[in-house]
Amino acid sequence: MSNLESKLDALTRKLYGRPADQVTDAEMYQVLLQFAKDLTDEKKEITGDKKVYYISAEFLIGKLLSNNLINLGVYDELEEILNKNGKTIAAIENEEPEPSLGNGGLGRLAACFMDSIATLGLPGAGIGLNYHFGLFKQVFRDRLQMAEKNDWIEKNSWLRKTDTSFTVEFGGGKKVKSVLYDIDVVGYENGVDKLHLFDLESLDESLVKNGIDFDKEDIEKNLTLFLYPDDSDEAGNLLRIYQQYFMVSNGAQLIIKEMKEAGYDLYEMDKHVAIQINDTHPTMVIPELIRLLTWEEGFTIDDAIKVVSRTCAYTNHTILAEALEKWPLDYLNRVVPQLVPIIKELSARIAKTNKDPKIQIIDADKRVHMAHIDIHYGYSVNGVAAIHTDILKQSELNAFYKLYPEKFNNK
Repeated sequence: MSNLESKLDALTRKLYGRPADQVTDAEMYQVLLQFAKDLTDEKKEITGDKKVYYISAEFLIGKLLSNNLINLGVYDELEEILNKNGKTIAAIENEEPEPSLGNGGLGRLAACFMDSIATLGLPGAGIGLNYHFGLFKQVFRDRLQMAEKNDWIEKNSWLRKTDTSFTVEFGGGKKVKSVLYDIDVVGYENGVDKLHLFDLESLDESLVKNGIDFDKEDIEKNLTLFLYPDDSDEAGNLLRIYQQYFMVSNGAQLIIKEMKEAGYDLYEMDKHVAIQINDTHPTMVIPELIRLLTWEEGFTIDDAIKVVSRTCAYTNHTILAEALEKWPLDYLNRVVPQLVPIIKELSARIAKTNKDPKIQIIDADKRVHMAHIDIHYGYSVNGVAAIHTDILKQSELNAFYKLYPEKFNNK
């Protein structure tokens, strides 16, 4: 019996009191889940002088068992051991719930980047939200297609609860506390990075009643229930902004906390931190970082803007100008009034030097163009493919390309 086989046998007997050939596939999934987590704990977290923080509303990571076993270098041997006991990893993986943390290309890109960052041995962390019910799942009942919550989180999962928590303040005196959960991102034959997923401490899953209906105004209880909650009404739009700010405020506080713990000078943030903004959902990290640096760290507004602009980069996901996210200034005043003076200042600085309406942050209709914040106050802009980036430069973002040709590139 090999060392790996001995360890697997010991863990199977410890958890279920039976050998591998006498447990179900569902039970063996729990064994392999714990086995992979134990092996991951033996790996070193990737460290270095500069760290990438990839902020995204989505991380479409898929099922993790096979990927982690491959990256840990034990997949083939485990498959042989399981085959001797009448099992296959493929069959066992059917018992694994898929994390419902993403929906499409945006989330898949984020997951691929995290996998690549860890495999390359680069210090990095994803920052997102721990959606309890994801987007939704479709089922048929009485010959009707229905949308239901996707209840994917089990008692034992890849999620690891941490002691990290922050307070996030909204308009109207609302305050909520976060809880940070981590998922290990195992590099192929390399170390480990983290996917940081912030959750709401006061979340109440019982708010969801029929299908995917819930009270969208009960912010203290609903923020991390769903990815992309219905935004067909005002309450839904406001909830999207609440979610986005909850994500970036936690992320910004975490970044500053980790910089301080490492003994780094916040004035040299760009030397130790790179923040990649995946589409416009995390855009508010720019004014939020400026707010934290000025309100809590004693920076002047000029210094804060310089530091943040050298630290943040933006990935664009659409070539349609009308699809770029923009929020009514009134909505932001209601949800994040503390950011509005900063956004107005950022907008005024652009308007002072360039009157082109195509590049303004706050337009004539009092809408805030989130992508425009990213482009003006970040150091890099890229599309998701070379042809996409070229289209952005030649048409949809041409006015910005003429202004900042050095910022546009393809990853």
